[in-house]
Amino acid sequence: MSLSVMPSMEPSGVQTGAADVKRLAAEKSEQNIKQRFEQMLWSEMLSHAGLEKALTLGGGEAASSFSRYFVEAIAKDLAETHPLGLAEHVNLPSSQPEAEGRETLS
Repeated sequence: MSLSVMPSMEPSGVQTGAADVKRLAAEKSEQNIKQRFEQMLWSEMLSHAGLEKALTLGGGEAASSFSRYFVEAIAKDLAETHPLGLAEHVNLPSSQPEAEGRETLS
């Protein structure tokens, strides 16, 4: 039995590159969703703690217009550098065949 000389081919002749690319893309997308979830949590906690209100004190209309952007930017930085770890416990629906048999809540 001879092995294939092409690195993207298995001995059976089936290409694995496309499956790997899809899997990596799905993992990257899932990680992005989890990071945005963490960012949303940080943003809500900062707003609830009064940061958005504190940024608008004495600034008038201009400060109130942009205070939410500042809170979102701070939340994004915090989600990247200090994740809460809650997103790791969120089960996202996957597009894999074994997930098709499970029931989902609507």
